[in-house]
Amino acid sequence: MKKKTLTMALASLAAAAVLSGCSGGQTGETTQKQSGQTQESGGTQADTEAGSTEAAASEEAAEPVTLRFASWQSNHAEANQAVADAYHELNPNVTVEFEYLGDMNAADYMQKVDVMIMGGEPLDIVMTDSLMSYTVRASSNAYLPLDSFFEAEGTTAEDMFEVVVKVDDQVYGIPAEMKYNNLVLINKDMLDAAGLPVPDLNWTWDDYRDYAIKLTQGSGADTIYGSFFRSGANVFGINAAKQGNPYFYDDGTLTFEDPIWSRFLEFRYNLENTDKASTPQTDIKALNLNYRDQFFSGKVAMMPLGTYVLSDIGNEKYAHDFTTTFARMPLWEDDDEHYNTAEATVFSIARTSEHPQEAFDFLKFWSTEGVNIKGMFMSNEKGVDRADSVKRIVASFEDMVDMDALTAIMEDEKWIDSYPESTPTYQNEISDMEIEETDKYLLGSQSLEETISNMMRRGNEIIEANK
Repeated sequence: MKKKTLTMALASLAAAAVLSGCSGGQTGETTQKQSGQTQESGGTQADTEAGSTEAAASEEAAEPVTLRFASWQSNHAEANQAVADAYHELNPNVTVEFEYLGDMNAADYMQKVDVMIMGGEPLDIVMTDSLMSYTVRASSNAYLPLDSFFEAEGTTAEDMFEVVVKVDDQVYGIPAEMKYNNLVLINKDMLDAAGLPVPDLNWTWDDYRDYAIKLTQGSGADTIYGSFFRSGANVFGINAAKQGNPYFYDDGTLTFEDPIWSRFLEFRYNLENTDKASTPQTDIKALNLNYRDQFFSGKVAMMPLGTYVLSDIGNEKYAHDFTTTFARMPLWEDDDEHYNTAEATVFSIARTSEHPQEAFDFLKFWSTEGVNIKGMFMSNEKGVDRADSVKRIVASFEDMVDMDALTAIMEDEKWIDSYPESTPTYQNEISDMEIEETDKYLLGSQSLEETISNMMRRGNEIIEANK
């Protein structure tokens, strides 16, 4: 994986106002204690004082410590506990207690954690669902910077991890669970029945359309569609053509007038309404269709998603009797660059942590060995092979997946990591606005030209409002 250091944008003033109180009133002494550093007086008693400090540190290290880990992923409770148990075996004095907030909803969870940190409630490990969410909170002083912890060990975050996310040139969290939006899940039984081969690494959106048409069968309520696009999928078109942030060019201007946006939206509209080979947006909205349910129940044949759904293939909640094969996200032309869009769950130490050193030690374990023990996501640890990483994810249900196809994608020699080098704190507003406007087009209530024009106008208004 090609290493990049992301330089993230400053948080908005509103976010800072909400969260800055969590660090207010700290003295230099408190900061030094939180970063695991102590200061020794000079003079003839230095050696004695150093010895006393080491003895005290040793005694303190042996004392029982309970780390409070706040998460929204209650569906990962068993796997999370396995990581905590493994760490406790190595460090008997450290117990990790998980507290699940937000009822499996990341947005609700983060709102609750924001309030808890602002109120000074002790938390140790916290998490964000994306680089965007992480940026806002790190810039607003909700998290402890980790650089001094790494420095105390004579290393850096870049030495340990492939993707290192910095805010104001400091590391405030570790992207430990990588999620690549680079896969198309395909029902292999349907593929075989249609006499179609597994797509190669250079297949295009035109090829995708051809496959979707041939895989569509039935009629009316019994229709099995060849394709399904989940909410937020309209960035897949620009992601196939551009490295980095799908909404912004490097100079900070919006990308919506790039012809690729119009090309993909028209492609999707025609696939749903003219070819009738992809679940129409009208049905998705009216019936509140869940993309996981649609694929695993056999109601659609293909679905562009990401590595984050690999573990769902073996989840009893989505029990099914077919084999899943894979293609990489389609290209526009068969000789295009092979961009692989990366996201991550980022783990940080709350500013209110009462055990920052112990929290850091556990966070390192969680982000390395822990990812392998949990076995649900791709690792960000430096030097870990992508193919090995996904094999661990599917190990317990390998007979349900086409490992040859999945391995071929992970070992793609043309693989290029793609993720934003700059993410403004208002990007969520841009994303929400884009979905609103593109839905109007897909639902037939406004033209493509109006859609692009509205996205540019409203997007620039958001930018201006956040200056």
